[in-house]
Amino acid sequence: MEERMNYAYSLLLEGNTRRANAQLIADRFGVSIRTADADISRAMEILRTENVEGRDSILNQVLAMRLATAKRAMKRGNFQVVAHLLDSIGRAAGENSQEQAAQQQPTLAITVEDRRQP
Repeated sequence: MEERMNYAYSLLLEGNTRRANAQLIADRFGVSIRTADADISRAMEILRTENVEGRDSILNQVLAMRLATAKRAMKRGNFQVVAHLLDSIGRAAGENSQEQAAQQQPTLAITVEDRRQP
């Protein structure tokens, strides 16, 4: 079972379709397509977990590269590059997201008071 899941994991990394992967597993190990599909599901869950764990590290590396590039561009006077990188960093941090833009929209409230004397 573990060998099938490892094989399923390697097939996922190759980028084939789920159906093709299930067929390859079924042919190689002599199991049903349903069993092979279950192995693929488990392998996909492992892949998702690994991607979530590595994502923070990758984002930190990307941020460090952006900051270093912005610093070099600033020294060279490439202010347009600096502005683009700062915008990119801000968007990555959630600045100017659609949710924030919606919250920053001004709202207009009009009330009419009745001042007539009875």
